[in-house]
Amino acid sequence: MVIQGVAYLSDFEAKKAIIEMARRLEAKGWLVAGDGSMSVRVGPQAVWVTVAGADKAALTQDMLVRVDMNGKAMLSAKPKPLPEDLPIHLKIYQENENAQCVMHTYPACAAVMGMQGQTVQPAAFSPAVRALGRVQLLPAQNVDAQAQAVSLLCRTDKAVLLENDGCLTWGKTPADAAHLVEALDYYAAVTAKLGCAGCSKCGSCGGHCTGCSKCSAPAVQPMAQPAAQPVAMAVPSAQPAQPVSLPGVTGLIQPGMALPTLPKQQAAPAPAPVPAAQPAAVPAMEAAPAAPKPANARDAAMAEVIRRTLKSFQ
Repeated sequence: MVIQGVAYLSDFEAKKAIIEMARRLEAKGWLVAGDGSMSVRVGPQAVWVTVAGADKAALTQDMLVRVDMNGKAMLSAKPKPLPEDLPIHLKIYQENENAQCVMHTYPACAAVMGMQGQTVQPAAFSPAVRALGRVQLLPAQNVDAQAQAVSLLCRTDKAVLLENDGCLTWGKTPADAAHLVEALDYYAAVTAKLGCAGCSKCGSCGGHCTGCSKCSAPAVQPMAQPAAQPVAMAVPSAQPAQPVSLPGVTGLIQPGMALPTLPKQQAAPAPAPVPAAQPAAVPAMEAAPAAPKPANARDAAMAEVIRRTLKSFQ
């Protein structure tokens, strides 16, 4: 919706954006327990903000409250605990009409920079980091004093580091503010890997990690990590392999050693003689009975006649 020429999110859109961004940032580890806060402006005089101690991973609409620019709760039947840093949110909205979302987060690398008193200078890393620009450090003090200090920076800068208290980012949309958190954490991580923490007074060491070339202040060096000690592991000495004794197998014979005496093998018993095969008995064939001799000459003559008769018919 557009009010007085300025586009704002509706109440529904603002609450949805806060819930989605809170879960996204919590999943990245940039919101610790119930710490941190998020707010979205929905009009010239109205802001939705997370309640104090809200679990950002399980954020619901009941954990959001609508307040006016004086920090007074609106549209809430029951009083809800407001975040301690709400005055800083409201001061940014009052001083920068382009700011539509403010986030107070705790990315680990950026938190370390704030604890060590470092600041962020424009760096030629990625486009996202270049868009981050300068990030000043606000010393630890009461909320009202921090809100007053932020009011002097929020028109030109897009983020600030809070000493011992994470960082603040703001943008035209919730996505813009979240991208600034990501860019700030990346810058801090790269700086830590380079090993140069920068100057504690002016925020730049000019490339000289032994001291600042601008204000001659000593550079804040990263905390020294104890050198890793090698872990001595006891390696058992190799034991000579014991020979395996197998029946009928000789062991390894070294030069100069006498050949072992093999046990005498008993002679195998002679095989039993196989009886010779006997030829099978062939039964004797019975002799054909002899033709009966003729009894007398008369019979012989008759036989001859019959023989000749038969021969004549052939």
